[in-house]
Order: sequence, then C-alpha cells, then structure tokens
Amino acid sequence: MRPPELAPREFDCVVVGGGAAGLSAAVNMGRMRRSVLLVDERDRFVWQHTTNNYLGFPDGLEGAEIRRLGWRHAARYGAQLLLGHVATATREGDRFRLRIERLPEGGALANKPGPSVPRDAEMARLFDEVPEGGPMDVLARTVILATGVFGHFPEFPGRNECVGRSLFWCIHCEGYESIDRSVGVVGHEEDAVETALDLLVFTPRVTIVAGHPEGFDVPASRLADLTAAGIAAHPDGVAEYENRDGQMLALVLDDPERTRIPVEHVYTIRRTRAINELARQLDLELNPLGQIVVTSEQLTNIPGVYAAGDATSLYDHQLSAAVHEGNQAAAGANYHLYGYGAGGASGPQRT
Repeated sequence: MRPPELAPREFDCVVVGGGAAGLSAAVNMGRMRRSVLLVDERDRFVWQHTTNNYLGFPDGLEGAEIRRLGWRHAARYGAQLLLGHVATATREGDRFRLRIERLPEGGALANKPGPSVPRDAEMARLFDEVPEGGPMDVLARTVILATGVFGHFPEFPGRNECVGRSLFWCIHCEGYESIDRSVGVVGHEEDAVETALDLLVFTPRVTIVAGHPEGFDVPASRLADLTAAGIAAHPDGVAEYENRDGQMLALVLDDPERTRIPVEHVYTIRRTRAINELARQLDLELNPLGQIVVTSEQLTNIPGVYAAGDATSLYDHQLSAAVHEGNQAAAGANYHLYGYGAGGASGPQRT
C-alpha cells in the first residue's frame, strides 16, 4: 500500500477507532465506494476475549481473530488502514481536519490502558504508519468516532492473560460461562450489587467485594438484599488478584487478616469512561456520563459527524451492537455525502 502523504489528503470519511464499530463502519463505507481512512490505536480486542453470543458462531469468536478478519474485510473494499493517534480534530467549513500522530514504539499510547497493538505479519501487510517526523494532517468530508471507553479492569500482574478467560465485566456476554462457578464481583456501587444478584441465575456461589477503601456506596437496604440472597458482602479493598496462567484463583482482601476468597471467575464492575477528547474538540453534545449523544442513526449534533460503539449514549458491551452501530453510522455518513441532509432522513427509502 502507498504510504500516506505528508500534505493534507482528503477522504470521504475518516473513522477513528479500530474496534468492531470502527471496522464495521469502514467496511460499509468502502462498499459504498467511498474513500475511507481508518485510524487505529488500540482496543480490548487484543486481549484473549472470546465472544460466544454472536449469531452463527456457536463455537465462539476470538477477539483477536475478529480484529484480523475486520482488517482484511475493510482492506478488501479499499479502506486505507493507518496506525496512529488522532490528536486533534477541527472544523474547516464543511470539512474536518484531523491531525494524526505517530504511535510510540510498541503500540498503545502510555496514557491509554490495555496491552500494545500486536505488530504481527497481518498488521504489517495491511497497515500504513504515520511517517517518521509526523504528525500528518488529513481532511474528511465526514467523521465517524468509534473511540470506545477506557479499560474496565484494575491493573495487576497477569491481568491481560485473565481478561476474557476468567476476568469479565459483562454478565450478558459471559454470564453463561459462569454457570456453577465460584464467582467474585468487585465493585462498590449499585451496578455491582445488581450484577451480583443477577449472577444467581447462573450460580449460587457469588461473593461481592467493594474493592474500594470506603466500602460500599449503596443504601443499607441493598446490602440486606445481598444477605437475604445468600451473597457474602465484604466492604474491603482488594489487596491481590491471585491468578495463574489466565485463571483467577482468589481475591485477597485488604483487611487485617488478608482474607483469601477462592474464585474461578471475577467480574469487575465500575463506571466506564468514554474516550471523548475528540468529541469535545468538535463541540459534540455529551451526556452527563461523558458519552457522545447520538440518534438511532448514530448522528451527533454536528452535521457530518457520527459516532458508534461504547463511546456513545447508546452504550452496549455487545459485539453485535457495535457492528450494527458502525453500519448505521456508515449509512448515515454515506447519505450525508449524497447531500440529502445531516442524517439522510430526506433521502431515498432505506431497506
């Protein structure tokens, strides 16, 4: 592939983020014969996560493999794939200027949690990189933000090997895999209490740990609900996430006795934070949690700018939701390029 030019180059669409939502958007924009640049930095697909609830794949899909297939799929339809960090985004009339910086050696930026992007042969074949001496500027007629959220998980030795195997965040995604397991829930707010209670559908062996120095931040009545359901609640921090070879073994409490709670699976439940710096630069509307407000067609409050995936107000952990939203954003951006209006609502009937 021809390296990106240093002078600003214009694309019909720039997609920021290479997870399922971003890749879906790039594929569908490419299929509409639009020039599209996808800028990828990192995301949780590089962990060992397996998706078991995607229709048509009863044996599951590994996240890393989905990512590789997505690269191939987008490139097949002419999308240009670029490793880099979009540092700034500004409006210039009816265009958007994005400044893209070169990633540090090794992959992900230091201030973004998660492992580095793997530089395997597939990535080397399909991806360009920002030239030495960058940054580089590009102009976009439309922008799709699929920037995701900051990591859900605490940092501890062995964490990356456990994610998707025995360390989870989404009961809808992995609850089935926890049937009859010893499960620990770590979280101090209502979402964690709800998760612990909901897990009883899958297993009676549930324990909840606040994981916070000030204990639980829920009414006493909710702690009583846990007790009534047979769930032990520990208002302690976690001193150690004991694990070996990707398997969680125990939660060691930060109490005087260093109490050890054996577990097979752990769900860490804490409020996610959308990666929204570019959204703020573009003056996109955000909800109180910092997520990008979008319509059902993934349109933001700025004509020509769409958003998809977990960074949006339609937030959903599901791979299927991300793929759908990326497709919707691409459809909206494509109709915007036809000139039917901001969201394409006045364009031809969609099927």
